[in-house]
Amino acid sequence: MTYAGGVSRDLLNARALGMFAVLLGVVAATTLLGLWQLGVARDDGRRESVVAAASQPSRPLSEVTAPHAAFTAALSNRAVTVTGTYAADRQFLVVDRRLAGRSGSWVVTPLVADTGGTVVILRGFVDGAPATAPAPPPGRVEVAGTLGPSESSTSGTTPLPAGRRASLDLAALVNEWPGDLYNVVLLAAGESSVGTAGVTPLSPAGLSRVPPPDPGQPLNLRNAAYAVQWWVFGVFAIWMWWKMIRVSPPDRFEPVAPREEAHA
Repeated sequence: MTYAGGVSRDLLNARALGMFAVLLGVVAATTLLGLWQLGVARDDGRRESVVAAASQPSRPLSEVTAPHAAFTAALSNRAVTVTGTYAADRQFLVVDRRLAGRSGSWVVTPLVADTGGTVVILRGFVDGAPATAPAPPPGRVEVAGTLGPSESSTSGTTPLPAGRRASLDLAALVNEWPGDLYNVVLLAAGESSVGTAGVTPLSPAGLSRVPPPDPGQPLNLRNAAYAVQWWVFGVFAIWMWWKMIRVSPPDRFEPVAPREEAHA
């Protein structure tokens, strides 16, 4: 019998099949352990990005990102300021939201920045879905807050009346609004009027500020390395099994035939 034939015969042997079943168990275990470590890496990365972003001093938005730039994990929860003029005619509500046990809507208003581009400002939360949301302040304003990402599209949902949306989807807004759009949502923590007399803080009536959302999920490199380590163990187990099969003599796993006794 050829060597290749011997290997094929070993693969079909009962003991070899048992070893293969053990191999499958080892590979399944290492795969699941690797996925678990990857999940831990993402969770740790989320917490680390919150701490890192919160520790950064507030900076002008134009120094942190640019219109149409990708939203990265480093932008989550980043404190920024931006000065410009609200486009009140494009303000809308994002319905079916909750805040501290209350049901209501987000008030979202575009701000045309002095440095160019439009910024989506989540000005606050209102109870229910009022026909008329609190109007934004006129003139130049400075908005301070933290950055968050766009929401996913809700295509296929029941159409809503004008001025109301089911999600804060920047991909839809970029096709509807003129000019360049920043790929961020600025959750307003404070608004100030900017005039010749200086900056005057504003207190919009009827609005509750919305806290920052969960940031993105950058990987914690240590736990990600552990995940790769588990998967390498799985590949190593496959290699060891195959090596044992190839180096075994053809009759290694075969039962020994009974010896015939000599007759006088």
